[in-house]
Amino acid sequence: MPIQRTSKCMLHVTDQWQSLQGNVVEVRLQGNLYCSGLVDAAMADGSGLWLAANGAMPREFIEKTSGNHVYTRLYPRSSH
Repeated sequence: MPIQRTSKCMLHVTDQWQSLQGNVVEVRLQGNLYCSGLVDAAMADGSGLWLAANGAMPREFIEKTSGNHVYTRLYPRSSH
């Protein structure tokens, strides 16, 4: 289910984790924001992904079996 944001983008949950490398995502656990960041790498079978280190935050592995949900940003198409 999409989550509406005040910016001009929406977040959309995806289970296709293997295709997220290079995307900025939000990770939610039990509906609450756990973390967000750039997907540095993803497991080929979609079972997990690595979020790139960001400042003082180290690189982190996120497992799908832990109940995490990953949301990607969807931007509306330009009318131009």
